[in-house]
Amino acid sequence: MPDEERIRIHLFHKLPTPYNDMLFRALHSYQDVDLLVHHLWRSRWNRPWTVELATGYPNHYLKMRLGVDWSLLKQALVERDSFFLVGDWGHAASIAVLLARILRRAPVSIWADTPQEGLRRPWLKKVLRRSFLSWLLPRMDVVFGTGQPAVDALVAMGVPQERLVSLPCFVDLEGPLNWPPDDTAREKRQAFRELVGCRDGGVVFLMAGTCIYKKGQDIGIRAFAACQSTLGVSLGMIIAGVGPERRKLEELAQTLGVSDRVAFLGWLDPEEMEAAYGACDVVLHSARWDPFPLVILEGMSWGKVVIGSHVCGSVQDRIVHGVNGFVFTSEDVDALATLMKAIASQPEGIREIGLEARRTAEKWPVERGVETIVRTARQVLNWHR
Repeated sequence: MPDEERIRIHLFHKLPTPYNDMLFRALHSYQDVDLLVHHLWRSRWNRPWTVELATGYPNHYLKMRLGVDWSLLKQALVERDSFFLVGDWGHAASIAVLLARILRRAPVSIWADTPQEGLRRPWLKKVLRRSFLSWLLPRMDVVFGTGQPAVDALVAMGVPQERLVSLPCFVDLEGPLNWPPDDTAREKRQAFRELVGCRDGGVVFLMAGTCIYKKGQDIGIRAFAACQSTLGVSLGMIIAGVGPERRKLEELAQTLGVSDRVAFLGWLDPEEMEAAYGACDVVLHSARWDPFPLVILEGMSWGKVVIGSHVCGSVQDRIVHGVNGFVFTSEDVDALATLMKAIASQPEGIREIGLEARRTAEKWPVERGVETIVRTARQVLNWHR
């Protein structure tokens, strides 16, 4: 394709992660795209990666003065023929870029999770936020929503349907097919199962995510405890993640008498997380609310039975109850326990549900996300010509 038909994309992003790095590398490798990713942060307390991130694609970290990266702001003002995709609307640096593009009447879009309109906020902050978004969102050329639940929520906030594009998160589909890569990985998987007394059989549940109230790990632990005395099969639960609720969760497991069957693994980097997926039979996400939890997508890519609460975006987006996973009403411990018992008592059904989950995952390769971004960017750039 001639050089003049290449498109330049600036992608403003909060921080690098393994799954977003995968998308950015795929986008960078697209033959007609010049990509530059701008990261707001290097890391956050709840994602203490020790692996090297932000590799394989052009990127840099913002250099802030008075809350703004002035070099990026200049690019936003000058480059009228570039497509800016901004994955944030809540920080001064991203707001400055959005306002600059609007001022220049230049191609600009936002990529948003399901907006958290139900959060408790100070009255003045809530009013200012609502007013700002009602002004900002209709001025975007396109608003990308992280999956259909985000799109639906953005429509309710007044974004025109014709300007909305579903752009969910994407996960590695190849890694699970090639796992385990060596004996060390197998040993790690076995070690995780041994921690919860399931070395030679039984059913192991995995919960993964930041240990905070909204993630609802306490709901999962309570349901797990309710399963213990009523089944003749060994059950275990491994929990990956860090956060302020971890100590309370450990105390809860102790109080419920399941501490010998529940193992807290702490923070796991990608290779260790792979071993956790390899070790489990069922992936559980019992959140009180979660915009688009990746653990659901990753569990499906590993061909695992996935259980998720009905308020999670990726659960709504991907799971058909009883076909490729299971859904329960958030905070209903009894319903979750009943579901967990039914799954654990019929291990022969685990494989078929897992295979269907994998088939669903294969419909969402990272190339699908790249094609969505590139196609939309071309359309927007053509509108401005």
